[in-house]
Parts: sequence; C-alpha cells; structure tokens
Amino acid sequence: HLSLVGAGHDPLLVVDDYEDDGIRLKCFSERLFSQVQMLWTDSRGNNITGTPLTTGTSTANVSSSIVLKPGSGNSV
Repeated sequence: HLSLVGAGHDPLLVVDDYEDDGIRLKCFSERLFSQVQMLWTDSRGNNITGTPLTTGTSTANVSSSIVLKPGSGNSV
C-alpha cells in the first residue's frame, strides 16, 4: 500500500524489474505543494522503507522504489 499526502495527480505505479529475488516497484507522483511525503506500507499497515529516487523540488515531483521479495509478507 502506498500513501501520498497533498493534492495533485494520481500516482503512477510501475513494476520495474526483477531484483535480488524480488520485484522492484517504482512510484512517481506530482503534488501541488513542496512538502510531499511518500509512504509504503505492508498488508498489515506497517511502514516499509522505500528508496527515494528524487527529493521534493520546486515542482513538487517525488518518486520512490521498493523491492518486494517472496515470503516477506509484503504484497501489492
């Protein structure tokens, strides 16, 4: 599960590639203000650390990625 705070375009979720015996997901979004937060959570609502691909800029674009591995309890 992915949560984004702030008004703007719907996020784009991409199944990117296989990596480390898992699947890399990337999320891209554009918000209307510069204080953008992107949060990945597992099926139980626990926070999962994603890798920021970019940081918020004056255009408030943000992107992040995460690798889901079999047996990790994470799901899409």
